[in-house]
Amino acid sequence: MSSCGGLRMVRRFLLVLTLVSVTSISFSASASMRCGTQLIDEGDLIADVLRKCGQPAQREVIPAASTTATDKKFNAVNVENWIYGPSNGVYQYLRFIDGKLVQIRSGRG
Repeated sequence: MSSCGGLRMVRRFLLVLTLVSVTSISFSASASMRCGTQLIDEGDLIADVLRKCGQPAQREVIPAASTTATDKKFNAVNVENWIYGPSNGVYQYLRFIDGKLVQIRSGRG
């Protein structure tokens, strides 16, 4: 094999490796949670989660910051933190921003 052919092969290998790396980085993993036979995922709306999982054991609502009693501050959001469980000692912690599920995490106690 000539050095030119070997160099070409190395370049192809590096190109393929780079493409695989970039592709795998661009796919973000999203969490999901099982509610009986239903599954909820990050991105679901509050109404869908309530329909599939029912009322949480705890629900904390943090309203958007406001400048007056009726006006929200620019870019202010409503946040809700929900807790389901315990189920076998594990709690499920859900966070919603403006009615959309953005985080699911699990933990003990």
